[in-house]
Amino acid sequence: MTPRIPTAGQVCGTLALAAFFWWVNFGLHWVNFWIGMGTAASVLALLSFWFAGVPMKRTEWTGRAVLIGLVSAALLYAIFALGNTLSGWLFRFAPHQVSAIYDIRHEGSPLAMALVLLFITSPAEEVFWRGFIQRWFTHRFGGKAGWLLAVCVYAGVHVFSGNLMLVMAALTAGLFWGWLYWKTDSLVPCILSHAFWTVAVFILWPLTPGV
Repeated sequence: MTPRIPTAGQVCGTLALAAFFWWVNFGLHWVNFWIGMGTAASVLALLSFWFAGVPMKRTEWTGRAVLIGLVSAALLYAIFALGNTLSGWLFRFAPHQVSAIYDIRHEGSPLAMALVLLFITSPAEEVFWRGFIQRWFTHRFGGKAGWLLAVCVYAGVHVFSGNLMLVMAALTAGLFWGWLYWKTDSLVPCILSHAFWTVAVFILWPLTPGV
């Protein structure tokens, strides 16, 4: 499927659907988080393919892309480790809210969560948020504005969680991966960075005491 620019209606419709999915998964907790987010991300990615084609080529999967993905994931993890320490000093509510984010670890086995993060939610979210939403904003408003607008929407849907630390985490990660997509013009490093980082921060080296 050749990449193409979606219509404003298609973008607005999928954003409304994304907001609904995030409300159900983060706000209402009606279903198992991993099943819910895996389904939501997959649906949004499939709609992205349907409306705008596949936003990457096989030739983009190179050793350089893998290296950028690994290094950027490590850098983002370091940023979050520093942010976790600083927020714990500055905000009394931060440790409790961070622990609340990690409660989703109890809804699946480490192996199942790692597989979902690596092969479903991370790739699918990057396809939708960067390859579909940011790409459309960039086409309409230019690189910098497109990046920032996409970040605002990405962080905004996390408001349904009622968790300020999660919103700030989404804002930070969105800025990081959005910038990476803007500068590399490729989804591959973003997908790999997202996948490696989520496995590191949720499974291997969680950033909260006692988890």
